[in-house]
Amino acid sequence: MVCFIILHYNVFEETIKCVDSILKNVEGDKKIIIVDNCSKNDSYIQLLEYYNGNTVVDVLKTESNLGFANGNNFGYHYAKDKYEFDFCIVMNNDMEILQKDFIKKIYEKYSNEKFDILGPDIYSTKVKKHQNPQATKNYTLKELKRFRAILFLRNKFKHLFFYLSYIKKIIKKPKISGNDQKGEEIVGLPLHGSCYVFSKDFIKKHNKCFYDKTFMYQESYILHFLTMKNNEKMIYFPEVQVLHHEDVSTDSVYAKKYSKYIFINKCLYDSTKVFIKLMQKYRK
Repeated sequence: MVCFIILHYNVFEETIKCVDSILKNVEGDKKIIIVDNCSKNDSYIQLLEYYNGNTVVDVLKTESNLGFANGNNFGYHYAKDKYEFDFCIVMNNDMEILQKDFIKKIYEKYSNEKFDILGPDIYSTKVKKHQNPQATKNYTLKELKRFRAILFLRNKFKHLFFYLSYIKKIIKKPKISGNDQKGEEIVGLPLHGSCYVFSKDFIKKHNKCFYDKTFMYQESYILHFLTMKNNEKMIYFPEVQVLHHEDVSTDSVYAKKYSKYIFINKCLYDSTKVFIKLMQKYRK
C-alpha cells in the first residue's frame, strides 16, 4: 500500500482537486491523509463533509499552524502509527497526478534500484518548466552565511523592500533547474520540496520525514544534506510525473505581493539560521 500525505491550508477547492486527481487517476492500493494545518476558515469542516464515508481518505486537523515541515510530520507520524505501507508520498495540495501507473512505476523502480527518497518529474503549470532536480548542488556553509546576511538586511529594512530588490542579484544560490525538458534520471542532487516519495527503507529508520526545526522554506536542502550525511539514496525519476500549480495556499493568505514577500523573507531567514546551526553541528 501507498500513503499520500496532503498538507492543507485554507484553499478547499485546490485540495479537492489534488485529492480527487489521485482517487480518479492513480491505480493501486492507496490511502490519502489530508492534514488541515489549522486553517483560518471552515475548509476543515468542508473537507470532512466532502469525504464523509470515503474509506480511502482520512482528514486530520492540527491544533495550531505547524508550518510545512511539522505539518507534514504530523501526517507522516499518524500514517506510521495507523497503517502498514511501502511508500509515503508527501506532496503539496497545489498538485495533480494524471498518471494511472504512478504507483506501479514506483514499485518497479524500487525493485530494480533500492532508494530512500525519490523525486518525480514536477512540471510547473505556472512557469511552464520542469522543477526537478531542484539544484545542481546544495549550499556550502559559506554560501549559507552569505545568504543569511542578505536576508537579515532585507528583513531589517523591509520598509524599503522594493527599493532594495537589486540585492537579489548578488545572492549566490545553487543553480536552480528550470528546464523545458524533464531530463534524465539523476542520483544525489537536491530534489524539489513539493513532492517526495519516501520508501519503506526510509520509513523504517525515520519517525519524521522532515527536519522539525523550520517553519517554512529550506526543507528540501536540509533533507538533501541529512540524506547525504546518512549515506541514503536520493534519486530523480522522471518516469513518474506530477503537475504543480504553485503557491496557492500562500497566495490565499498574502494576496498583496509586498506582504507575501515580507513573510517569505522572514521564514527564509529563520530557516537559514537553522540550517547553518545544523551544518555546524555536523562539522564538530
